[in-house]
Amino acid sequence: MLSAQESAVLVVLFEASTSPQFWPDMLHALAQYLQAGQCQLFTPAGMWDHHGPADSPLPDNLTGLRLGRVYTGEELLDRALQGGLPQQASDLRAIGLRAQQGACWLMLSRQRGEFRAVDSAALAAIAPHVTQAIDLAVRHSSNKALLDRATGLARRLGVGVLEFDHKGNCTAQDTIARDLLAQAGITAAKLSAAQGRVQRISETLELLFPVDAPKVAYLRHSAQNLPDAALIAQALGISLSEARLARALGMGDSLSQAAARLGLTVETARAYSKQIFAKTGLRGQPDLMRKLWTGALPLC
Repeated sequence: MLSAQESAVLVVLFEASTSPQFWPDMLHALAQYLQAGQCQLFTPAGMWDHHGPADSPLPDNLTGLRLGRVYTGEELLDRALQGGLPQQASDLRAIGLRAQQGACWLMLSRQRGEFRAVDSAALAAIAPHVTQAIDLAVRHSSNKALLDRATGLARRLGVGVLEFDHKGNCTAQDTIARDLLAQAGITAAKLSAAQGRVQRISETLELLFPVDAPKVAYLRHSAQNLPDAALIAQALGISLSEARLARALGMGDSLSQAAARLGLTVETARAYSKQIFAKTGLRGQPDLMRKLWTGALPLC
């Protein structure tokens, strides 16, 4: 049966497996559990202690030591002068962890008293659980970074996801869909999946029901903007003045409307447009719009 302290350590290890932000709590709990004054975690990405990440590299004298084995202060004493480890042999324990990101090291120290053999055994027993927490936290952080990038891309494209249950009730599945509906003053409860594969639900919002997922709908905001003229100039290999005109034409302005918007005469705008088409090989405004909207520029 687990003691209250062991249960508390396992709870903190579970929290630590969800994100590295909980590693300081984990190290504090491990220090208390093993009756240490300090617990440090060295990973290939950096060192962590009770206060958070710190700028302290792994001591060189731990390099090459066998992972999974508890090293005592006596065993590490010969390396102390070169590696910056504590000089007292009795107040130090270290164990290497075979994590997926590479070798990690747990180092515990005491300011008073000595570690006992039972402390080393407890450290060896808890080490696999710490390794698992580290691996899961790193994987969780990596997945979160991928999700954040995907969400950012979907937001730039103005695409959200809705889901309908077996009764036809609709709920927004992400913050993008909720934001788009809120901006249009529409509640998900008023949407229906029974009006065709493509629905226009407002002046700027459309729903698409994919064939392979009948209970899902993609919400698309059709009034998207092209990026700044500087990016268009770089992408098309044209001047900034020409790119400003290209952007206005790409957003649907006629040549005269674009000229008025940019403070140009129609003759100057026409001259710029001829330069744009000559430099890009495009044939007229429809080709320009297709080029601007079907490439990577809308993702910027």
